[in-house]
Amino acid sequence: MNTRPPSRALRILPLCAFAALAACSGDGTGAPRLTPGQVAGVYSVCTLRFTPTQTAFPAANLLATVVNTTPPAPKQPPSLTLSGQASAYQLIYTRRSDNFLQQLNGSVDLRTTQVAVDFPDEDDSEVVRELLLPPSLAFAFADGPKRLSSAGSLTYSVRRSDYARAAGISEEGLQERISGHLDATFTTGTCP
Repeated sequence: MNTRPPSRALRILPLCAFAALAACSGDGTGAPRLTPGQVAGVYSVCTLRFTPTQTAFPAANLLATVVNTTPPAPKQPPSLTLSGQASAYQLIYTRRSDNFLQQLNGSVDLRTTQVAVDFPDEDDSEVVRELLLPPSLAFAFADGPKRLSSAGSLTYSVRRSDYARAAGISEEGLQERISGHLDATFTTGTCP
């Protein structure tokens, strides 16, 4: 019976395998994830539009109905800031109706080519209700200038009252929840 302890190489092998797995993106491609440093920056809000799946309902252009894109000084235009140190974001904007500053903080999940932003539950956040935000939204990331764009593929529902207010229509005749998707674009450059 051999009672010798395993060789040093055999003890190190599992640690190397663990380190290699941790560096992978987890999507099976072995490609590295984006880092906070790569995506960090202050992004201008270029597009923010909720489009219902029911084509008879109008889209809600939130930059025209909810967000003041040119707020009075010293307030800054709407922006999404991604941290360079942590997987975190800050969304700020001035509400069009009363010029109050609105702010939302949360976490992001950095993937191989996407930045997934997690939003609070609609019951816990006035900003989420106002902007008709989903629980989370994945953005395709591009560099030079940095750009985040949603493909509008995630379908989710929002409260009838929130949608009607954002779309500038009456709630009358609307079902309790309105299904749709959010088209959103943010950039560190100039909005198209």
